[in-house]
Amino acid sequence: MIQPDPPARMPQVGPNDFTDETRAFFDQWTGGIFKGADQNPVLRTFAHHPKLAGLFSALNVHLLSTNTVPVKLRQIAIMRTAWITGAVYMWSSHLNTSINCGLSDDMYAPIQNGPDDPYFTPFERVVMLATEELVELHKIGDANWQALMADWNNQQMLDFMFTVGTYAMVAGVMRSTGAERLPDLLALAEKYGAPSPD
Repeated sequence: MIQPDPPARMPQVGPNDFTDETRAFFDQWTGGIFKGADQNPVLRTFAHHPKLAGLFSALNVHLLSTNTVPVKLRQIAIMRTAWITGAVYMWSSHLNTSINCGLSDDMYAPIQNGPDDPYFTPFERVVMLATEELVELHKIGDANWQALMADWNNQQMLDFMFTVGTYAMVAGVMRSTGAERLPDLLALAEKYGAPSPD
């Protein structure tokens, strides 16, 4: 059984400390696949700085709701980013997001294995490889750029790069602040695995 996460370095903002600005930040996450924003440990950590969190949320909500990259490819990119950066909370959270988006759970082990897993279509493999290049090298190589642009338009390519870049940045914030997973996310990590945080 997976043990609870260690105490967070930056404790969550408690309900008694919510302000109008804090509530306005949480309200950005209301609707669609987003539920219980004011109970979410990561959002309640971001709520220490509601102005920053509100500005960031406009981008993040777009990436998770109006992104022009197809949902499965978006989730593959986010989850591979979480896996290779050791972002345990992000990985566990996006297991939940993938389930809520109706994606099959047969993709989680292949994402852990990497782009050479036979599960992936040739294009999904390119998405995986380009994700790794962005995270590790901060640049998509020529071969993967050309392969992506053979199928995608400029908007999709920009959405993809901002998705990976945003989640690589958030991985550092999550790992540094140490938001603790709630029991539902711990149960998903128990079932499907989770990256090593070290």
